[in-house]
Amino acid sequence: MGLVGMLVHASFDIALISVCLAGIRRSTGLTLQTSYLATKSHQRMLGFVVGVGERLFDISVAFMTAYPSVFRREHHLPPRPDSPLR
Repeated sequence: MGLVGMLVHASFDIALISVCLAGIRRSTGLTLQTSYLATKSHQRMLGFVVGVGERLFDISVAFMTAYPSVFRREHHLPPRPDSPLR
């Protein structure tokens, strides 16, 4: 695999991880803590990546709601008493 292929592959992986982080943040409220990063530029880069994930998540949700014959919304059950997310 050439350099361009590796860059495309890494970009796709980063996008998938950022969309997963966006979904986790939206469903649980948990978010990344950026204070452990050494420099402000790293913190800004991580914020940018997470922002891209948020936008991709929004686009995915908009696409899924545009096709109700393919995707359906499930009604959430109340959490179990032993669930850590109560």
